[in-house]
Amino acid sequence: MAIRKGFDVSIALRGSMGSEWIKLWSVRSTWWALASALVLMSGCSAVMGIDFAHDVRTGETKDGLTMAIGEPATSSVLLAQFAIVALAMAVVTAEFASGAMRVTLTADPNRARVLFAKTAVVVAVTTPLALVLAVCGVVMGRVSLGSYGITTASEVAGDIAAITVYLVLTAILTVGVGAVLRSPVSTLSAVLTLMLALPMLIQATAADYLPGTAGLNLLDGDAAATAVLAAWALAAQLAGWTALRRRDI
Repeated sequence: MAIRKGFDVSIALRGSMGSEWIKLWSVRSTWWALASALVLMSGCSAVMGIDFAHDVRTGETKDGLTMAIGEPATSSVLLAQFAIVALAMAVVTAEFASGAMRVTLTADPNRARVLFAKTAVVVAVTTPLALVLAVCGVVMGRVSLGSYGITTASEVAGDIAAITVYLVLTAILTVGVGAVLRSPVSTLSAVLTLMLALPMLIQATAADYLPGTAGLNLLDGDAAATAVLAAWALAAQLAGWTALRRRDI
């Protein structure tokens, strides 16, 4: 009996994930988000590298004569994340805005499973996308910095891993916040406030435990900051599940 029940749960989960996968790729906003992320990461990394190389050649920089080729990418991800946040929040908030969430929850009344399916699909898309973005950023940094770019294989691998983890955890956090707030505008404002505004406004030691500051520390090479950002992503998911469970749609 237990085996049968487990089998039924597995079938239901695959059905929910399959449905979310189809919905994700059936709208043009997904493709726009992917293209925007690539353009933002590649373009910003190239501009940063070109600007630094120009400053070195003209003697305008006081920050040294070389730059790690991964630095333009780890800085540009703060801009590229706009596209990732837009992609992740649309998976949840678009259905609330259109009323389609009622249909989704009628097809699968298990709200925890619905949220898990949405999150899993976002992670499945964001992970390879983040890897591509990280590689593109590093390549553009190498090309644009030219002879002023320095690096080691371990540094490149670390930068690529940090960018990937940062974007994936940010996407998970965004899905949870979207389930709580339901509104696209509110979700975008809340996530960008957490990830960008608060680190600039709060400089105390406690700021290290905010998701935005933890993300910046992660991008700077502090692997321990991953745990802080992951805890925030988990907390957002739990809040999203609680909101879905307690509220009528």
